[in-house]
Amino acid sequence: MLSSIEHQGYYIQNESKPSSVAAELRAVMDERYKDDKFKKAGIGSGEAFTIDENVRNDSILWIENEPTNVLVKQYADFITDLLPQLNRYFFLPLKDKELMFAIYEPGSFYKKHRDRFEQNQHRFFTAVLYLTDWKEGDGGELLLYLPNETIKVTPKAGTFLIFQSELEHEVLPAVARRYSITGWITDIPIGLTFL
Repeated sequence: MLSSIEHQGYYIQNESKPSSVAAELRAVMDERYKDDKFKKAGIGSGEAFTIDENVRNDSILWIENEPTNVLVKQYADFITDLLPQLNRYFFLPLKDKELMFAIYEPGSFYKKHRDRFEQNQHRFFTAVLYLTDWKEGDGGELLLYLPNETIKVTPKAGTFLIFQSELEHEVLPAVARRYSITGWITDIPIGLTFL
C-alpha cells in the first residue's frame, strides 16, 4: 500500500470487506438517512464554505470520533492504525482523521476538485470505503486524474481506496444510489479546527 501511494499516488484494494459487512453499513446509513440526519454537502472550508449543487450535490453525515456502531468503529480504528505507518514511511506529522458517510442519489455527482484546500492544507490523504451493491451501468465512478493517465474506480462494495489529497478527482453522475465512507488523514487534531 505504502509503496503504491509513493509511486502512483494511490492504492486500491478490492474486496477489503465482505458483502455482508457492506450491507450492514448500508442499513446503518439508510436508517440515519430516513431519520433526516444527512445534510447537503458543501465545498470549501471555514468562511469559504458554501453549498453549490452545480459542483456537488451528494448528502453527508459526519461520523463521531468514537463511533457507537461496532462496524463503523472497526473501520475508524483501521484508519487510525494507518497514521503511524504513513508517518514513518513518508516522514509526516499526521495526527488525526475525519470520517463521513456519503450518499449520492441518482443524478448526483461531484465535479473535478482537490480535497486539500489552498487556504487550509491539513488533509494529506483521502480514504474511501465503497459500500454500494454496484453493477455495470450504475454510474458514480471516481475518476483520479494522474499526470499521465486517468484512473476509473468503480464504487463496488468492499473496495478500499486511499490517495494523496492533492490529486484532482471527480465523481461521475450516479444512476443508482451510491454509498461510501469517505475520510481524510490530517496533520492536526480534528477537534482543534473546522476543516
